[in-house]
Amino acid sequence: MDVSTLINIGAVLVSIWAVAISSWIAKNQFRAQRHGNHVDPLIELLTEFRSLEFHRNYSFIRDELPSLSSDRGISGLEDDVQKKIYDVGYFLQLYAILAYLDIIDERFVGALLRRRYIETWAALEPFVRKERELQGLPSSAILNILEGFTARLCTCPPDSMQDMLAGWPPR
Repeated sequence: MDVSTLINIGAVLVSIWAVAISSWIAKNQFRAQRHGNHVDPLIELLTEFRSLEFHRNYSFIRDELPSLSSDRGISGLEDDVQKKIYDVGYFLQLYAILAYLDIIDERFVGALLRRRYIETWAALEPFVRKERELQGLPSSAILNILEGFTARLCTCPPDSMQDMLAGWPPR
């Protein structure tokens, strides 16, 4: 083999090595960015969860809302009840959207909030469906992402969600 062939082979090997290293760095950068995207939504989630008002609103929806008539939908309820519905419903829907956009891990949200999603949707469903009907809206309106996300959570056994947390932190 002559010198020019050896130089060409060496250049190709260095190029392959550079591509491999660049790919590895890009993969790690992507992973770091993805984890960084989780921070702000999770801090907001924890901040809201420390709020006494949020817990009271959630408890109202879970415990008292089912005893009210859904005949007039959400808009037929008193203003303070509507506020509680929208505060909790759209808060949970926000995290469902973040999970759908793959900004936060759907399994993580599901593991932490599965019961709250299911209980909230169970209480809200008759009111939301009636509101859609009264306003002539399609089923893809008013808390539709909350509805779909809750349906997905219901298909997963609760233990599988908790298993994800048992292996925390991820490797």
